[in-house]
Amino acid sequence: MRFGLFALAALSVGLLVALAPIAWIESSCMKAQVDDVTPYQPVLAPEHRRPETNTFVTYPEWLIVHVYEDYAAVSRTRGEAAFPYFSSIDRYWSNLCVMTQHASARGEITGDSKAMLYTIGVSFSVEMAVKGSYERTIGWLTEALSGNEATPEDVFARSVAEDYAVFIVQRPWYEYPFGKKLRVFWTDAGWSEGNLVRKLERRISVSLEFGAKALYAQAIDALAGLSPSPLRIRSVVRGLDPGWASEPDVQRVEKLADWQVIETPRYRDFTHIVRRLALGGVDLIEIAGNDEVFVTLLLPPGAPETGGEPLITAQVSARPGWHRSGVLVKVAELAALVRQLSTQGGELEHVYEY
Repeated sequence: MRFGLFALAALSVGLLVALAPIAWIESSCMKAQVDDVTPYQPVLAPEHRRPETNTFVTYPEWLIVHVYEDYAAVSRTRGEAAFPYFSSIDRYWSNLCVMTQHASARGEITGDSKAMLYTIGVSFSVEMAVKGSYERTIGWLTEALSGNEATPEDVFARSVAEDYAVFIVQRPWYEYPFGKKLRVFWTDAGWSEGNLVRKLERRISVSLEFGAKALYAQAIDALAGLSPSPLRIRSVVRGLDPGWASEPDVQRVEKLADWQVIETPRYRDFTHIVRRLALGGVDLIEIAGNDEVFVTLLLPPGAPETGGEPLITAQVSARPGWHRSGVLVKVAELAALVRQLSTQGGELEHVYEY
């Protein structure tokens, strides 16, 4: 009876902790009314337009992608205990607040978008809290006992972290084969090398992590299949000469006076295409019926902020001294910004393309 009461109390506390940031977003970060601004008149037909709010609400999901990219680099070079797990949780919710403020100033954030943002936010927070608490204590201890020498289990887990970070830039995280990786882990990570304590601890922790993620991924995959996301997007550009006909991912679908309508893949591929178009002398006019877009830039040590309206900034754990700058930029100015970055040693990290 006492155990049941304790479990119920623990569950209640956990639920309140999980709901607290959601309540904060809803009460403090949501604008009461849409700003009264002159609407942009899109070139694209209505069926190819997407809500302006999407460029903002897309970012928090990609923030998690950036965190995993940083985690893979930090664990490989400095070990799992060195990663800033808890500040990553704060980053998610504080950045979601900023994005919510800007999105709600431009239109309604749909219930589906909110459900997605809150679900992944709570899941991400739980994962980072559990993993951070574990790696900063037991993980740190076994790593110290091993003399910071990587075991085959460490090598395998870190290689999976790098593979996963590459995978999720273009495909949903729940499609990653955690179950298959777990089976390979037990067959490929040898028993003959490394500190025995560290090996046993990694065997247990990695197995629990991969197993839990495999089960959770199956559940999310089933839900995501009910409303699949579109995989292609249309943009309006200027300066697309005939030489671009050989570009396999850029399909020209219509010519409008001095402009062209193109169709391309979405996600990280879209960012690569924007970079190639800009460096090839092509200017963008409109993306999915919008004349503004949120982008993140990677800037080296000492580099000044450049272009657009800055909304967020953060250090890049994978690149000491570098920082990530999130800016709202006019689509018509995006290509020029990319070209400017290329001369300053910075990078266009991602275009949050609705």
